[in-house]
Amino acid sequence: MKIEIATTNDIPELMELHDRAFFAIAAEVDWLDAPGLKESLEQAREDFPKYTTLKMLSDDGKIIGSVRGRVEDGSLYIGRLMVLPECQGRGYGKILFREIQKRMPRNRAWLFTCGEVQRIVSFYEREGFRTFNTERFENGHTWISMEKK
Repeated sequence: MKIEIATTNDIPELMELHDRAFFAIAAEVDWLDAPGLKESLEQAREDFPKYTTLKMLSDDGKIIGSVRGRVEDGSLYIGRLMVLPECQGRGYGKILFREIQKRMPRNRAWLFTCGEVQRIVSFYEREGFRTFNTERFENGHTWISMEKK
């Protein structure tokens, strides 16, 4: 297993990873129309240069996990931490999450996530993040913003 910076050539495989990882979570909480869940190849290509995206590769070179980050107003925004469902529970997400913070150190890091999946919220809390904002949608679902200073 190794971690590398993703390139534009990786976009189709990253999109497949995104769909497999996030649709499984969305199905868990019955929120298949969650913001950002569906993205076109064109949108992905347009957004890609705005971020530093790390990919985790299996021994056979397949992308099994990814995370992206960008600096906004001096803070590190971390997004799209994702691991293939069949590879979850092995610490890969933690490795990627810590690696993006190591490669892009800032005094503050922040992210947002679905507030209804307690294991995900708890993961971020164990990594030192705390909720600073909650957004409730009309359908009852919530996004929470978390930060670490």
